Amino acid sequence: MSKSRKRTPYEQARFPLILEAEEILDRFAVGGWTPNVDICETADAVTVRVELPGIEPSDIRVTIQDSTLRIQGMKREPAIALERLSYYCLERRYGKFDRQIKIDWVIDAGRARATLVNGVLTIEIPRMEDRRSVMFEIPVIKKQK
Repeated sequence: MSKSRKRTPYEQARFPLILEAEEILDRFAVGGWTPNVDICETADAVTVRVELPGIEPSDIRVTIQDSTLRIQGMKREPAIALERLSYYCLERRYGKFDRQIKIDWVIDAGRARATLVNGVLTIEIPRMEDRRSVMFEIPVIKKQK
């Protein structure tokens, strides 16, 4: 809740604790928000789905580095009329977001794909065979001096 806007008597009487809690939490939310994420796997790929309603693909950046998937972007506030609005409820978040997800699977990051359909960003990252537990025998050859 904005400091410049006073609560109406109705709000003070009906929602005193909720609004105070929101005011406290808003002090820590400095222009950012965190999108919701689902992570699942198949034998062939790791799939990450991110809720990004109302965001254009040009406002999203997806990178993979050092086993970390990073989704960054900006949700822009829609253009509104020039008159000042008094909100009774403001739950949607706008501004920058930065979500980092540790990828614990052996993946082929070079073949990853990201698509945005109906406000859901789907990132498919192909899995690779984990060779860390495979034993390779290395022959020892005697060299002659």
